Amino acid sequence: MQCMELWGGNSAVEKNISMTGLTAEVFCKPYGGDKNGGDVYYLTSCASGRISRVLLADVTGHGQQVAETADKLRSIMRQNVNVIRQSNLMAGINREFNAISEDGGFATAVVATYFSPRQSLTVSIAGHPRPLLYQAKSRQWTAFGISDNAGSNLDPALPFGILEETTYQTLQVAFTPGDMLLCHTDAFSEALDKSGNLLNSEGLIGILNDLDEPENAIRWLHSQLEKYHADNLKNDDVTALLIRPTGNRISFKDNIKAAIRLVGRVTEIDSGDQRENLS
Repeated sequence: MQCMELWGGNSAVEKNISMTGLTAEVFCKPYGGDKNGGDVYYLTSCASGRISRVLLADVTGHGQQVAETADKLRSIMRQNVNVIRQSNLMAGINREFNAISEDGGFATAVVATYFSPRQSLTVSIAGHPRPLLYQAKSRQWTAFGISDNAGSNLDPALPFGILEETTYQTLQVAFTPGDMLLCHTDAFSEALDKSGNLLNSEGLIGILNDLDEPENAIRWLHSQLEKYHADNLKNDDVTALLIRPTGNRISFKDNIKAAIRLVGRVTEIDSGDQRENLS
């Protein structure tokens, strides 16, 4: 994925994507085998490649209603491609959902921004299941934003579109090569264990910590949950997004071209696009 590009949508996909500071694995399977679903995912890269951002949202509604919401999310992500602070992005998304709240529209979401010069990751949660964080130092998965693993709490705020004056907190952590963040929709956290009880984050963490190769987290979770209970991952859209920092530095060429790209337009790529630089 090149600088000043936006990629994503709400269609079925299984793809690996490379950005300057991050690599991402995206898996989306809409409910019932449909081409498009209510889970929306976007990735962006700024003019220099320093700022990489991901959004994963679970939107209410179906069909055209979700398509229109996905377009609005795409527009907001595009407008914030070069903005480091994600508070403006969170506020903008919430305003959009409040504008359509009379129709009952709302969404849970997680937004993560990686700033490569500092090797830092900033995360906000809007009523969404907590992402799961893998830290290479401890070689353990934990729930993101719990004080015993990230140094400070991050309390999930209300979903977008519930209250207009909602404050969305951010939590910044070090994110260095070997670390990983797994964002997922509630099809995973609401899956059942072998006794028919909800797994929640704790159950998912237990499954992941049995995995020797954490980079295979999505496939491992998917396969294990299907073994646990026949209903798992069958009754909802299923989406997961795994990001890993590369440790790559911004090239001299990208530094020089950044000022030129800033006056240009963001290139938008649908998730169905098969361009080679996205795989």
